[in-house]
Amino acid sequence: MSYSFIRIACQNGLLVILSALSVACMTVPVEDPTSKPIDLRRVEPSPSIADENLETEIKSLKTTRQVKDKILRLQNEDPVERAWAAYQLAKLGRGAAPAVPYLIKMLSDDTPVLLSRYLGGGFHSSSDTTPAQEASRALAKIGGPAIEPLNKAMGSDDENVRQLAIKALGQIGDVNSIEGLIAALSDPSRRVQASAAIALGSFRHPIASQKLTEAFSKVSPEVRLYLVYALSQINDIVAVPFLIEQLDQQPPDVKAAIALALGTLRDARALPALLTVVNDSDEIVRANAVFALSSFYTPGVIDSLINSLDDPIQRVREAAGESLSQLTGMKFGTEKQQWLSWWEVQKQAMTKGSKSK
Repeated sequence: MSYSFIRIACQNGLLVILSALSVACMTVPVEDPTSKPIDLRRVEPSPSIADENLETEIKSLKTTRQVKDKILRLQNEDPVERAWAAYQLAKLGRGAAPAVPYLIKMLSDDTPVLLSRYLGGGFHSSSDTTPAQEASRALAKIGGPAIEPLNKAMGSDDENVRQLAIKALGQIGDVNSIEGLIAALSDPSRRVQASAAIALGSFRHPIASQKLTEAFSKVSPEVRLYLVYALSQINDIVAVPFLIEQLDQQPPDVKAAIALALGTLRDARALPALLTVVNDSDEIVRANAVFALSSFYTPGVIDSLINSLDDPIQRVREAAGESLSQLTGMKFGTEKQQWLSWWEVQKQAMTKGSKSK
């Protein structure tokens, strides 16, 4: 419902980073439906790879056979096998720590694959992935032991590696990664910059909020959009006055993002600023401000939203009608006269109620 973010995404071709696979159940892969049932008690031989030295190295690791076998499977020629091995390592969490250096190497493996071979036919649309994405997910699940290698991976020459390393660090949420993520806001790649901002927003830590506000004036307006989003996610008490202060200083796209963020933060200190920008000259700013007002139920807000039903831009009128419906439970759409009639009755009831007290 954020018109501002939608517009920026369309203009700049920014990628939306989606969450990892969510699997309700799995089926054992069966190549031949007429074959005999698999004996789960039978011990399968460990997989082998072409590089004998690497195979020897992996088999000498001080870890369980289960982890060794999955690390060996990361070296498979079939990208589906590699992605599946990383997916399985993610399920082991910190227990898969010995796999970290091998997963780090896989962050550059962006071969498109479908895991539906293992996940079942019902997961075709949600199982589009790459070995690199599954490696990033596994590293995030491993947590602490992966932090230092991931910090180093942020210095890679490969844009995808940097982006996936940042994503994993954001999911781990270790405070010691904040400085590196702040530095990534100046990365040559806009995708990496955006990923760093989103990762910082996942920390929910005052230090992250402080660093974001310090970096705000040093980055491009395009990146500030993501910093605004991050501040709205951290929900630190200092974010609201900072965003209010920035509201009149930013170009329309950033101003629109701030308006929406102030609605997300639901802090009453933002209400006067939002009531002002509902009359902004930019239609996206007005639409976002009108939608943000759905977080505040006051007579002044209801009056302002009803007035916005006269806006010359349809999206602003629709946002006003939606906000009014969210606040009141009434469904009058953009019909201003119906809202006025209903509101007059409500105000009379409110006046009688206050007199009776």
